Amino acid sequence: MPNSHSRFPSSQAPRLLGRLCKHFSHKIEARWSEREGLLRFSIGECMLQADEQTLQLTCTAPSAAELDELQEVIRRHLQGFAQVDELVLQWH
Repeated sequence: MPNSHSRFPSSQAPRLLGRLCKHFSHKIEARWSEREGLLRFSIGECMLQADEQTLQLTCTAPSAAELDELQEVIRRHLQGFAQVDELVLQWH
């Protein structure tokens, strides 16, 4: 299955992880602790890990198109919670 990962530098990484997971938990399966989270969408899943300086994101999906869609969903929501005008994540 296609997968990708990205890093978002932030001193608020644990807080962002919690906000993302709590937000999505109203619609999808979401599990999280202070440092790790898992979001299960119909198009794939995203694992999150946070330390004091970085939020790490790892996405996996059944197809490349679904992976692209999942990455965009995560990017848009992270942009809103991080309160930045335009968030660009480099996916590898």
